[in-house]
Amino acid sequence: MSTIDVTAFTRKLREVVADEPKAFAYDLGLSLSAVYNYLNGRVPQTDVLFRIAQYTGRPMEWFLVAEEAATVPSYTSAGEPAPSYSYAASPRDGSGT
Repeated sequence: MSTIDVTAFTRKLREVVADEPKAFAYDLGLSLSAVYNYLNGRVPQTDVLFRIAQYTGRPMEWFLVAEEAATVPSYTSAGEPAPSYSYAASPRDGSGT
């Protein structure tokens, strides 16, 4: 299981907040100092992170993991890695050849 990437969280929150930390704080019912704490590397509690995710329309996980760690391997019911499948695109003319 991966851990929370605080650097990724801070970068993504800065992307979402942009230049409007006061409006962001107001819209979410947070203090401005709390928003600045989050922008400087403090990860919020789950309920606050949930509100941020709801407000931005992004999943909570998006804030917590780096892009390269965002892909989670899938496993079979036996706990073995699931095979990955690659499907070739069919021809655009529909001929199937």
